[in-house]
Amino acid sequence: MQYPPATSTGGTPPTQTVCVPASGDTFGIGTTKVTCTATDSKAVTASCSFNVTLTVPPKISQTSFVAFGDSMTAGEVVSESTIAVTLGGVTSWIRPLQIDAAKSYPTLLFNELKARYTGQAGALNVANAGKQGELAQDGVNRLPTIIDGGAYKVLLLMEGVNDFPDYQSGLGAMRNMIEYAKRRSMITYLATVPPENPNTNACGKRGGNWAFVDPYNSGLRSLAASEGVTLVDVNAAFGGDTTTLVDCDGLHPTPAGYQVIADTFFKSLRSTLEVTSTPTSTAIKSAVRTAPVRRSR
Repeated sequence: MQYPPATSTGGTPPTQTVCVPASGDTFGIGTTKVTCTATDSKAVTASCSFNVTLTVPPKISQTSFVAFGDSMTAGEVVSESTIAVTLGGVTSWIRPLQIDAAKSYPTLLFNELKARYTGQAGALNVANAGKQGELAQDGVNRLPTIIDGGAYKVLLLMEGVNDFPDYQSGLGAMRNMIEYAKRRSMITYLATVPPENPNTNACGKRGGNWAFVDPYNSGLRSLAASEGVTLVDVNAAFGGDTTTLVDCDGLHPTPAGYQVIADTFFKSLRSTLEVTSTPTSTAIKSAVRTAPVRRSR
């Protein structure tokens, strides 16, 4: 560990300054007290001390993730692309299905993982396997094309709103996908879906199935428990906010909503997959001097 030499203020300039442990010595993980003693030409001494804290970067046991679902996984941001068209006094909306990958929850989650697990940043991958308009039953058929081959170790699964009002069919399809992933020895995280807003018509009214959100999410919670997979409660994280977190169509999340989804997945992954690193010389990444050096006088 290297730290700057001690300096003096006031009094007679020191002829010798000795710090123990010395700059350049090996420091152990944790907090080490450093004491510096200055001696002037009259053999008068003064001492100061500070702490050096070494921490081991956190690690995560899995680094390869695939986010699977519909347009909410793909990252459709409705307000960025919807165009209002008025004919004969009637307004309708053209929705080009604009995907903004940078604002999708898989991208935001990837950024959060890289920021925390700095020592593994090069190995981390969060693939976005979202498909717009997909029914969960169609997802059952598509999932093998994504996860067969073993490229991914963790499945992040959020889907089903396109099946409404037939949410029971959606639940059956989600069970099939979970069980398929388990047969492929994948760790699965099952997310509830966000709330819908039936009271907006700003860019197309698509929150009309709001009444099926709660029973579907209740089924997902039971499904996670029965299948022994981790539930990621996105719906609860929204806290009922269907204005700032749900876009103008009443269905898709806003960019802020996608950030909440990413945050919720991140907290779940951190709590279940983060591991305690073994201190090694290569694991020591940061040193923080927690108190200033007092000057000799």
